[in-house]
Amino acid sequence: MKQIQIVYKDAESFRSRVRAIRKQYSGKTALMQFFYDMALEDELQQITDILEEDYPECRYFGCSSNANVTYGEISEHTILAVCCVFEEPDTKIKVLQYRLTQETQEQLCDDLLMQVSLNPWVRGIEMLLTVRDMSLTYLCDRLSEMDVRIRIFGGCAFNTKVNRFHVSVFSDEEGLMKEGVVFVLLGGSKLHLESTYIHGWKPLGKQFMITRAEGNRLYELGGEPAFDTYYRYLQIENDDSFYLNTLEFPISYERNGIPILRVPSDCMEDGSLIMSSDMTTGTKARLSYGDPQTILRSILQTAEQMAEFVPEGILLFTCASRRVFWGEHDINQESLPFQALASTAGFYTGGEFHRMEKTLNQHNVTMVIVGIREGEPRSSKRDELIRFYDYHDVQISMVRRLANFIEAATTELDESNRKLEMTNALLRRKAITDELTDVYNRREIQNRIVNEADNGSRYALIMLDLDFFKQINDTYGHEEGDRVLSTFAGVMKAEAEMAGFLPSIGRWGGEEFMILLPAADAQDAFGLAERIRTTFSEVDFPTSGHHTVSCGVTVANSDESADDVCSRVDKALYSSKNKGRNRTTIF
Repeated sequence: MKQIQIVYKDAESFRSRVRAIRKQYSGKTALMQFFYDMALEDELQQITDILEEDYPECRYFGCSSNANVTYGEISEHTILAVCCVFEEPDTKIKVLQYRLTQETQEQLCDDLLMQVSLNPWVRGIEMLLTVRDMSLTYLCDRLSEMDVRIRIFGGCAFNTKVNRFHVSVFSDEEGLMKEGVVFVLLGGSKLHLESTYIHGWKPLGKQFMITRAEGNRLYELGGEPAFDTYYRYLQIENDDSFYLNTLEFPISYERNGIPILRVPSDCMEDGSLIMSSDMTTGTKARLSYGDPQTILRSILQTAEQMAEFVPEGILLFTCASRRVFWGEHDINQESLPFQALASTAGFYTGGEFHRMEKTLNQHNVTMVIVGIREGEPRSSKRDELIRFYDYHDVQISMVRRLANFIEAATTELDESNRKLEMTNALLRRKAITDELTDVYNRREIQNRIVNEADNGSRYALIMLDLDFFKQINDTYGHEEGDRVLSTFAGVMKAEAEMAGFLPSIGRWGGEEFMILLPAADAQDAFGLAERIRTTFSEVDFPTSGHHTVSCGVTVANSDESADDVCSRVDKALYSSKNKGRNRTTIF
């Protein structure tokens, strides 16, 4: 397999190169793809006419680009032709082209899946498409149904003005389309494909919950309009430059078990964001930033892995936001290591596609790398990567340190907020809890009873009083009295939990306690009171022995006040006291 690159200058020189390739590789399967500046779109007709005349057996396709990668370096305002000549006789290609809109996705997916099933030789699919403001979640999910052995990769058409609407794709099947997709099916017994992706972007700042999303429209992050996150933390305005300004700070979240980056393509008047795929309410997300050190480390690790594959040609589908991030001075650091391994070509996209195991994922701010080879691997060029390990730049160090500072400051703030929340929770609990018995204090249990009464709810009250408690204090001391009180509180909580109730238990005063049982009737309350009374009477305190408790029970009527109910349960309790104690009375 040979990958030959032609930077288009004029018709005559292009015709000369085409004729030379055809003569040298006569009888071989040939595929030519183009990446072009939209300003040069008019040249495509002349180019395709030349191919039809001088290389009619060569299939062709292409798309508009933000810039091109030519021999591992960025190339602007050009038309790049990448000719792949396959030398093995059974290597096959098939070009398919469809109109792509939200309404046509289902039909084109049905047809593509049928074409793949009819051609079992398919081992890889390259896709070039226009995305605009569409969600491509459906398309990705359908293509994920294919045999897991089929590699799928590609990119979204773009242009130099970073305008996602002024884009196009074309092929020898259907010609130029402003809304379209081209699929190229590749296969053969000796054709090998290796694909992977990298991004190197890292989460930045606090984590947000996606609190409202519908399809590919992201309405809220953390309960607030999604745009507010970009404005508050990055001072990005909702103006004509919104898309360009957010390219370097995509939203990061996890999908299908891998980190995914999404750049919002538009911001609406209500503060919602239009994304390139469906977003899911309840997903945790963060803004992210490019970490140069991580990116370069990932580049070299990926290049080493690709060196082991020993490609004969490499295609790159690289997000235009990476170009914005690096700037013209450093951008080639990402692509030149791959050129050291094989002829490397590609384009800067408006979105990237890569299949990871079974699932096809749509990416932003990502580089997809595809190695192509026919036959068995020859000698590896891994040693050629050594010279790239010494790259260093003060600006890169500064960016990384600033990002680390923000991350550390955010982590510290999150930890401080966590501790503050724990302290506040502790203070709130302390304000409503009796310190000795760890049940509610008088004010809190009374407030809860009043709330039930004000709401007209059905509820029951149990009032409990330890019998002869003064004698315990006088005979054995207050320490033993406190031990009896706290033990009794534990019995109440344990019995209520075992019975399946969700009560409010409070210390009414001294040795008196109140239990509020929402939605309970008299028999529910009487049964719980009896279990508490019986269980407590069986507790043997080493110092003071056994003790008993008297209980009163009542049920609230919907039209009476909390004071009326409390007065009635108090009478029920004292009825138990007057009848000899250690009993429960319903009033």
